Amino acid sequence: MLDKFYRNRYKILGGPGCGKTTKLLEILSDNIKGGLQIDQALLIGFARATVQTLQKRAVEEKKLTEKQAESITTIHKFCLDKIGRPDVLNSSAKTSFRKKLQTDPDNWIMLDDENYNPGDDVAAEWTEKEDKKLAIYYDIISKAQHEYGSEFCAFVKRKKAKNKFKDELGKSLDYFGESENDKWKNVLTPQLVYFYSNLHKFKSQNGFVDFDDMLLKALYPNVEFPSYKLVLVDEVQDLSRLEWQVISKIGRKTEELYLVGDDDQAIYGWKGSDVRIFQKWPCKKENIIKLEKSYRLPGKIYDFAISIRDDIKHRLGNEFKCAKRVDVKIKNEGSINYIYDMSELDKEINADSDVIFCARTNGFCKNYAYFLMHKGLIFKEKARTPGDRGSKIKSSFPDECRKVIESWNTLQEGHSIKGPDYIKMVGSLDAKKYISDRKKTALINKDTSPPELWDKNNLFSYEDLKTKYYLNADINKSWHEVFYFDTSRVRGPKKPNALFRDKEDFNDYLKRCWEKNKNLETKIIVSSIHGVKGMEADKVVLGVEWGYSLNSYLSGSQKKEDEENRVAYVGVTRCKNKLYLFELPGDYKNPFPPLQNYVNNPTPDYEKIKEKNFNESSLDSFHRRYRPDWPEIENPINNDRRLL
Repeated sequence: MLDKFYRNRYKILGGPGCGKTTKLLEILSDNIKGGLQIDQALLIGFARATVQTLQKRAVEEKKLTEKQAESITTIHKFCLDKIGRPDVLNSSAKTSFRKKLQTDPDNWIMLDDENYNPGDDVAAEWTEKEDKKLAIYYDIISKAQHEYGSEFCAFVKRKKAKNKFKDELGKSLDYFGESENDKWKNVLTPQLVYFYSNLHKFKSQNGFVDFDDMLLKALYPNVEFPSYKLVLVDEVQDLSRLEWQVISKIGRKTEELYLVGDDDQAIYGWKGSDVRIFQKWPCKKENIIKLEKSYRLPGKIYDFAISIRDDIKHRLGNEFKCAKRVDVKIKNEGSINYIYDMSELDKEINADSDVIFCARTNGFCKNYAYFLMHKGLIFKEKARTPGDRGSKIKSSFPDECRKVIESWNTLQEGHSIKGPDYIKMVGSLDAKKYISDRKKTALINKDTSPPELWDKNNLFSYEDLKTKYYLNADINKSWHEVFYFDTSRVRGPKKPNALFRDKEDFNDYLKRCWEKNKNLETKIIVSSIHGVKGMEADKVVLGVEWGYSLNSYLSGSQKKEDEENRVAYVGVTRCKNKLYLFELPGDYKNPFPPLQNYVNNPTPDYEKIKEKNFNESSLDSFHRRYRPDWPEIENPINNDRRLL
């Protein structure tokens, strides 16, 4: 272990748009250019997409070569490498487990799925949409691991009654028993025990690890981490206790450790992240680097964001100035508008727009999707996996449709396409016009289709496909006249609020999108606020409806109130120019006060108002004057809730 005298610890603090990522890459680049070997440096991100973005940016800005950029990795990949890269419980293994769970566990054998790909090191995601109750059980187990951490490391959270849990199952049961999560109210303890025991058995039988196992096993005393000269850790405000333990173990053999983050943007407390660890992490005052100017936020949006941020009680006090207000070259005050109907954005949003549509939860994003669908605009959505910071962004114009269209365009240009691409094309051909159902079924079935079509090295021209493989479509027709695409986003008894009325509606949407934007690219994002963290856009449409989450803000818990203020702060600070605060139509009754009150008082100084007006005798008049939109509160003082 390195002598403590030689170890330096740094914190880099910066608000939204202050250049934390730029600073982080500069430090790494300067050290490598100064002679530091690649294997002596490490930059850790916490999502695969984030790491890929960092690597791409480092190479494009010529800060690092492609080889040097390999020093940027995710915490899970780092841990997986250190425990010997065992097989991962990926999506195909999860499917096998779900099937076995319906049989007698005593008769289980080793994994017998021939489709399992050991090269797929992406652990399976568990979603309520796909896995129903199993996803809830897994969520409880995972959150318990991140909340309590490993027994082998410092600052483990122990059970109050005893010094140590009996086993890992005991950790999950204790967390489940202490939790107040309403989503788990129908979960029975025997069900959770059954799921945990059999998942553990399945993983043990086959030598599988999931995302949490990667971290836990890397913390075993017999697993050695290498020594590093330089380690940088990004977005540390969102680390859970378990993840902090991994960083702590890395730090014990690191000369210079940089922790980069902004505690005002810590919004993952609901999944086990603990911002207090970052806030209290020991660091000499002279080693705290503050990035004191935001280049993203215009003046008006900066003021609004600061008014929200200043309601956060427990913070490090990271202050920064607005560059677009003090720098003449980029001067921009921006604008904030309050809207009640999406039609007010008709002239503002088009196919070339750089815009983020976000809301407190994914459920409140439906209005955005309907609006964009009716306008015939392509948009990207963040995957809806609970607690996953690395979810993929998916286009409303599916990749499968895009690839078929590209193949058809290739044929129209007189070029050949690969056999597997033709098989995908056949699956979307309008069977009523261009191929019979029987031939279509035969071609897409591997057992009955010609084997040469499955060979990726074989190329086929339009004439080949027409004369030998039943293609009966006029090459001069446009793709939307030839293909009829399928989608699961069609309304029905189980999905009354799905985006499309029927498949015809979906195909009409694809056609309208293509007519407006033939390159099929877009900068329009639709997501929850959590999903757009780390992003920015010229325009941001932010929903003020908070739904059930408003209960956290009103709970009387300062910790929960701070977290909700941080979520609103993150939403507002995605904006580079124009911010639109959108109030949902209908019977929604839970707007977030700091957002909704902007329409009544764009620049409120709530602390001064409180000092002047807030006392027991003037409570009612204050409430009516400054919170006209709030329901009456019987006794806010006894409920430990600030009106402000």
